[in-house]
Amino acid sequence: MHPRDSGHQPLVTFKDPRLLARASGDVIAISKGRPVTVAEFLAQVGGQALALPNAGAIINICEDRYRFLVGFAAALTRGLATLLPPNPLDETVLAIHRNWAGSCVLTDVPGRRLDAPVVLTDASATGPAANTEIPGSTLAAVVFTSGTTGSSVPQRKSWQALVRSTEINLQCYFPAGLGKFTVVSTVPAQHMYGLETTVLSALQGPATMHDGRPFYPANVAATLQNVSGPCVLVSTPVHLRALVASGLGFPRLARILSATAPLEAGLAASLEAMCGCEVVEIYGCSEVGSMAWRRTVLNERYRLFEGFQARNHTDATVISAAHLEAPVPLPDTLELGEDGSFLLVGRDSDLVKIGGKRTSLVDVTRLIMSIPGVDDAVAFRVPGVAGSTRLAALVVSGSLDGSAVRSALRPVLDPVFIPRPILMVPGLPRAASGKLPNDAVLRLFNASNAVGAGSD
Repeated sequence: MHPRDSGHQPLVTFKDPRLLARASGDVIAISKGRPVTVAEFLAQVGGQALALPNAGAIINICEDRYRFLVGFAAALTRGLATLLPPNPLDETVLAIHRNWAGSCVLTDVPGRRLDAPVVLTDASATGPAANTEIPGSTLAAVVFTSGTTGSSVPQRKSWQALVRSTEINLQCYFPAGLGKFTVVSTVPAQHMYGLETTVLSALQGPATMHDGRPFYPANVAATLQNVSGPCVLVSTPVHLRALVASGLGFPRLARILSATAPLEAGLAASLEAMCGCEVVEIYGCSEVGSMAWRRTVLNERYRLFEGFQARNHTDATVISAAHLEAPVPLPDTLELGEDGSFLLVGRDSDLVKIGGKRTSLVDVTRLIMSIPGVDDAVAFRVPGVAGSTRLAALVVSGSLDGSAVRSALRPVLDPVFIPRPILMVPGLPRAASGKLPNDAVLRLFNASNAVGAGSD
């Protein structure tokens, strides 16, 4: 597919999609270890819908993925938007509540107290059959960006746009001829990647959604071992790196999907050998959703999903598709090829110029991560005098100090880009999606720098 200049494209009007594209006897989810059919699910959606308000919006912070699914569907049947916070912290949830009139919080944690109306999920309650006819123009979800480069920004998604994007996504997410399969994910449903690969793929595709969100390698291994039949693991580079490093045994999988940050080819190769399946990397953003893929061990270039076009402006790469209301400027810089593939250069905010030389924070972080003994790391700009650029890094390692990291960087990185200081920390403040909010990184840097945390 060749990128082409499509100009402004109005949203194409598709036939109003139904809540589910599934037969009543299909198994839509595994909840508490047992299969849930579509018929059972719809009865529980009807019960949950009775507990929701008549107007406003739902801030869905359910940790159990099945209860999230029931709540999301119940809100849709009532014509209520679901607001998806970038994290479940009280201050984040309350900020969204204050900015969205009439909103209430949907949670599966009994006794949680917030200065906002709270509705507790009850996936066992049933009610009248849910209305599955959802007008395509319904505001289905508002996804808030992760805040990795600044403030979190809301992204509005109509039901029509979500369904159409899911139809496109499914062609690249899952292997052809896989048949029935279960999706296990380490990514929260509130994240766009998690929403698309688990919730929407269960509603509009063939996937059976597992209700858990295993975190530690042993939890992931146990969850995968207990899934019968083909299984797809949806995860992030941070989690996948931990799986390989754990040395635990993992079952053969149908496919592994990775997103939220670039995946190293060596790590992808180790995963393919360990789990006997292809590792497919998804590229997307909250503004658009999933839009491109690559099999990391074979190609560093991504290919756009069917129906997407990319073109470069002087100040941004712009993505167009029929289900998008207008072309969307991307937060990342893409190097477009004539065959429609692209290289991910990095975020505009990641590009660094010092002394007439250029690099990106992504590349500096990648080089640090490639050092044996480094468990996690991030390179970033230190706020300072306007017009000056100073790089620093936070590094997690059980065996190295800042001097050792610096020595390992000297042969592979121009000296002007070697971070100073390099601070050793016990862990990075990653969100559940694996991303690093910029404000959390700077808070940790300031605290660690004040006590000289193994700095170089």
